[in-house]
Amino acid sequence: MDKNQILKKAVSVDIEELDEKPGPFCMSFGFDPDNITASVRTAGLINMPLIRRTGAGSVDIVAGYRRILALKRLNWEKVPCIDLCGQGLSDKDLFMLNLYDNLCTRRFNNVEKGMIINRLLKYYTMEDIYRSYMGLLDIPSRREADLLIKIEGLDPEDKEIMAREPLSIKSIESLLELDSPSQKTALKWISNLKLNTNQQALFIDYINDISIRDGKSIREILDDEVFKGLFMNRDQNNPQKAKRLIDLLRSRRLPLLTGSEKAFAGQVFKLGLPKNVRIKHPPFFENPDYLLEISFRDGGNLIETINALAGIKGLSNLKDPWKG
Repeated sequence: MDKNQILKKAVSVDIEELDEKPGPFCMSFGFDPDNITASVRTAGLINMPLIRRTGAGSVDIVAGYRRILALKRLNWEKVPCIDLCGQGLSDKDLFMLNLYDNLCTRRFNNVEKGMIINRLLKYYTMEDIYRSYMGLLDIPSRREADLLIKIEGLDPEDKEIMAREPLSIKSIESLLELDSPSQKTALKWISNLKLNTNQQALFIDYINDISIRDGKSIREILDDEVFKGLFMNRDQNNPQKAKRLIDLLRSRRLPLLTGSEKAFAGQVFKLGLPKNVRIKHPPFFENPDYLLEISFRDGGNLIETINALAGIKGLSNLKDPWKG
C-alpha cells in the first residue's frame, strides 16, 4: 500500500455523517474525552482520521474515532479525513491498520482488549490469537483472554465501570459468575468506594457467600441500613468506608470467627501489655501457636520488657477465646 496514494484521497466530510456509535473497526471504549478534546482545541487536528465510504453511502470510521468525538464536542462542521475507499483493502486489512495504529500510541483497557479479541475472531482462530496477539495486547494468559472475550456482552454501564476501574482479573472472573443485577450492584459499590484489588476480591467473595447462605440477592443485602448508612457517612473518606465495608461483610459472613477475634483482642487489652509488645493469634485460630512480637532499642530495653511481661499476673490465663 502506497502511503502517498492514500494521502491523495484526503476529503472533507460533514461531521453529521460520522456516527458516534463504535463501528466495525473501533477499539475505543471508556476513555476520558477531555484530554483529546483539549489537545484538538489547542493544537488543532494533527492527524486526519481514516474513513471508508461504503457503496450504500454511509461512512465507516477506520481510525480516529476518539478524535472525531472530540471534534463533535468542539462543534466542528467539517472534518478532513483520508478516504480509504478504492484502495483494495479488505475489512481485515482496515481492522489491522487501526489495531497497529493504536498499539503505537496507547495501552488498552480490559474492555478494549475484549473488543479486539472478538473482532480478531472474525479473521483468526483462537489458537492464532493466543500465539500471535497475546503479547501485543499485554494479556499474560489464555484464561485471561477467555474472560476478556465475555466482557463485550455486558451492558454499556457495566463496561464503563470495568474500563475505568483497575479491576483485577480475579475480580472480573468472580463478577462474570454473578447474575446481571448482582454484577451491576457489585460494580457500583466497587466503583463508588474505589475498592483496591484485594478489597474487590474480598467484597465479591463475602457478598456472594452471604447471598447464597441467606437466600437474598446482593442488592437486598447491601440495601440494609447498616450498609446504606456507611455509604452515606460524610465523616469518613472512601478508604475508611472501604475498610469498614469489608469488616462489616466479614463479620456477617464469619460471625463466629470475628466474635472470637474480638474476644481475644479483649483478653489481650486487659493484660495491659507494654506498648512495644504485641500478641497475635493464628489465622482463623487454626494453629495452636500464638505469636509474641517485641520491638526494642537494645539489650537492656529487651530485658526490661521481658521482666515487665513476667510480672503480668493475667498472662498465664491467656487462651483460646472459646475455652472456658
